[in-house]
Amino acid sequence: MSGSKRSLPSWMGSSKDGEDDSCKKKHAGTSQKAQKGPDFSKLLDGVVFVLSGFVNPERSTLRSQALDMGAEYRADWTSDCTLLVCAFVNTPKFRQVQADNGTIISKDWIFESYKQKKLVDIEPFLMHAGKPWRKNKEPVETDQDEKETRKVHQKQVQRSRVKPSTSDATEAGNLESANKCFSPSKIKQWAVDDLAQTMSWLDSQEEKPEPSELKTIASEGIITCLQDAIESLEQGNDIKGVAEQWSFVPHVVNELLKLDGGGKGAALPKEQLCQLAAKCKKIYQAEFARVDMDGKNKDKHQNDSHVAEHRRKTKSDDDHYDSDETIEMTEEEIDFACRQLPGLCG
Repeated sequence: MSGSKRSLPSWMGSSKDGEDDSCKKKHAGTSQKAQKGPDFSKLLDGVVFVLSGFVNPERSTLRSQALDMGAEYRADWTSDCTLLVCAFVNTPKFRQVQADNGTIISKDWIFESYKQKKLVDIEPFLMHAGKPWRKNKEPVETDQDEKETRKVHQKQVQRSRVKPSTSDATEAGNLESANKCFSPSKIKQWAVDDLAQTMSWLDSQEEKPEPSELKTIASEGIITCLQDAIESLEQGNDIKGVAEQWSFVPHVVNELLKLDGGGKGAALPKEQLCQLAAKCKKIYQAEFARVDMDGKNKDKHQNDSHVAEHRRKTKSDDDHYDSDETIEMTEEEIDFACRQLPGLCG
């Protein structure tokens, strides 16, 4: 046998004399396994997920990352689905899955697991804890620590079923606070104030409407601005973009803007904010109709008052004349009158 040594692959490194090839290969395989950790493509094995409230490119990214980690995708929630990844609470799909006692999470759980190449703690990302978010089958694991982590996750999900998630509690608190701030009585007062301020602003412009048209144009402008905000929210956009397009922004839109943080900082999700804006629009329309009717009744009352005053004065003048009093004329006065009116006297 030749005394020259065989060149070994660099990944095997040096070995002690006398170590056989099988031991070397076993050591090499263990080294690789330690470096790779758990099988990334099996992290979400057994998860069948649905997406709600996302648009591209974010929707496409979420779907691809979950699929890369071994999950299965469904376009709609069916009986075999295990997990809903949702952008906002109380969307139609959110309520459907909640009623079905499905588990709902925010997108960040997918992003963080993908980024860290392991399943991160799911509890902070829960929007609703329901049935197990993974089918009853063992995922392929190559790391004992990952198995222990998965068991902890399952226990956390089970514990969280008996109490509302932090996310749900926060959203409920924000909604309750918003409903108090946006009480019907306050919204009605905002409507009156907005109408007066908008009319004043229109009247201060170089090109301004006729005085008789001020109220109508002001009320139509406020309702249009509110409708723009509603449509923007329905499309998942911020109210700020709407406000920037208007020279004069009604008070109610500024109040709604305070609850729209344009992302994670939003005090209310877009859907709830949209419902609140629609509520304001309905009350504003009713209040403007009432103000318009009050104005018409006031004008009618003033007109009736003028007519009554005219009749009163006419009656007062007539009271000086006694219709029963006989006016006596001399023969000369009668003859003179007949000459002035020959056609009547013949």
